[in-house]
Amino acid sequence: MSLGDEELLAEMRSALKDVEATADRVRQRVREAKTTVEDKKKLLSVTVGGHGELTRITFNGDAYQQLAPAELADLIVTTARTAREGAQRKAMAGTAELTGDLSRLGDTARTAATMEELIEGIVGAVSGGDDRRRGRAAS
Repeated sequence: MSLGDEELLAEMRSALKDVEATADRVRQRVREAKTTVEDKKKLLSVTVGGHGELTRITFNGDAYQQLAPAELADLIVTTARTAREGAQRKAMAGTAELTGDLSRLGDTARTAATMEELIEGIVGAVSGGDDRRRGRAAS
């Protein structure tokens, strides 16, 4: 292995260490996150965890009893969906904030809108997918 290869390997290991530390912080934030959404009529609220898992449904008063069963079910599903979407937005915003200090991450990882895009960007950056690494690897 040449000196250039050893330097590249050391750089990749350093980048991986940074990514792993950031991923740990992201996982911790997601584990602790909660998102609560109230329906428009304020009949109920739904709380989801950081992964969008349903953790609580709270009925505000007893007005919900006036709804037909199908209408109540739809209200719960719609409110839960809104809460999940909010949790995903919060998780991705937090991820962007946490990864902002990782200057070696590729643009895909820094601007990811989904977890899949984030992982793809991180893998690309660590595996030498950005232009700077490709240029060094080729020389």
